[in-house]
Amino acid sequence: MIPSGASDDSDRYSSNDSEHRRPAPRIEPASDQSPSQQRERRHSHRQEQQPHRASCSSSDSSVSVEGRPWSTREVSLSPSLVPLAYGYTADGQPAANDGLPVFATNPMYGRPQPRRPLIDLVKNEWMSDSKYAQMFSPGAERGEPRWLAMVRAPRLRRHVLLYTLLLLSIFVGLRWGRPRWMEYTALHRSADTLYKTANGLYGVNMRPQFADMIHLKTLSEDLVPGSERHKPKEGKGGSGDKRLVIVGDVHGCKDELVKLLDEVSFNRETDHLVVAGDMISKGPDSPAVVDMLRDMGASCVRGNHEDRVLLAHRDLKRKHVPLAGPEEPLDRSNDHMDEESFNHGDYTDRALAQQLSSEQVNYLRACPVILNVGSIDGMGNVVVVHGGLVPGVALGNQDAYNVMNMRTIDLESHVPSENRDGVAWTRLWNRYQDQLPSEERSFVVYGHDAGRGLSINEYSKGIDSGCFRGGKLTAFIVEGGKGKVSSTLASVACKDYQTEATASRKKKSASDQKNI
Repeated sequence: MIPSGASDDSDRYSSNDSEHRRPAPRIEPASDQSPSQQRERRHSHRQEQQPHRASCSSSDSSVSVEGRPWSTREVSLSPSLVPLAYGYTADGQPAANDGLPVFATNPMYGRPQPRRPLIDLVKNEWMSDSKYAQMFSPGAERGEPRWLAMVRAPRLRRHVLLYTLLLLSIFVGLRWGRPRWMEYTALHRSADTLYKTANGLYGVNMRPQFADMIHLKTLSEDLVPGSERHKPKEGKGGSGDKRLVIVGDVHGCKDELVKLLDEVSFNRETDHLVVAGDMISKGPDSPAVVDMLRDMGASCVRGNHEDRVLLAHRDLKRKHVPLAGPEEPLDRSNDHMDEESFNHGDYTDRALAQQLSSEQVNYLRACPVILNVGSIDGMGNVVVVHGGLVPGVALGNQDAYNVMNMRTIDLESHVPSENRDGVAWTRLWNRYQDQLPSEERSFVVYGHDAGRGLSINEYSKGIDSGCFRGGKLTAFIVEGGKGKVSSTLASVACKDYQTEATASRKKKSASDQKNI
């Protein structure tokens, strides 16, 4: 509705609301008027509207409606030009709005302006409405206590699960992650020390010389796959490429050794066998294993069991009055060993030493502590030992006892140990090799550590997989010619001789008790 006295042009100042927008009246030309009369009529109509437009003026001052500002400019407008705004009567007074927001129309821009914040109209009556009570009090319809309803609430369960997982992850991190991180940083620091000091902290002193053992031997270059002097020859079913077959701890298990060589199709014409120590002792037929290796012309390294048996054999040849020992016959005419020099398994070593012939003993004595295979493409300088090597120490300065017995290493002093508790020496070895130039890196193949089993790393291969106690007998095979050398692993299952030996000892002990 348009107030009386408002001109047809006043619609331009009305609200944008389509409910209150009205089209301006259109002046239709009279059909009996000439064109010139129609132009005069339109001109006179515009002249009549001009005074009303001139009555609208503004100044830079703010005004307010009922104490609230509604425009940044003061507008003076003829009452006849003020349209009826939503919520106002024709004379400009606020009209009853039934709780709806009241808007004042800005005649300069034609947009409704809020007169009061909507938040003032929010009464939150729904909070006292009974139909919403169950929404915010779960379990109320079942008569449950409020604390029980809170426990059963989905949000609480989610929070409990989230915090439980958080505490569990913290515990796992402290229990397993932190020790591994500390070990990693210690390895990094220890390897850096080795690299910066060239020889590290261990092995810089003179190594004692042992006249009854060979410390270091280099494998003939003719036997190394891919070497300059390697001249492959065709064999029965062979390709002509030389293969190097390195076998882990045999421990007198001849049947398993034969089975493994059949598994890899070992060819005496083109292949060469190397045993990584502990070829004797514990198992059922150690002398037969030695004879087999001698017949094949196999290379070997001295392990801790060969070393002990050879020491026992040396004492057998000494002439002195022995002391009585347990589980030995009174007739010791061929036994000249000092009982006080033995402990734990030395009686077993003595019994095995008595079974070996002089040829078998000479073969074992010819096995070096360290066998330097030489450089192989893609692997670096390959070395075979029984126990391990200390990184950063030259092969000639390595301690013989530790090379045959070591399992772990101290990261601060770099002193090796035969104990199982500690950091495996291979971890420091591989970390140290990573820091060396590629042409100076070494690759080591070893046995001895059946507790850790098969251990394959970038610069070390542990191939003692516990054959004697029912594990496997494993071989590391290097094959190929110049520029195309590759390596693989092969293994066969073994009989559990350890269980059989334990049962046999118990049976013998029980029989002895009955005889007493």
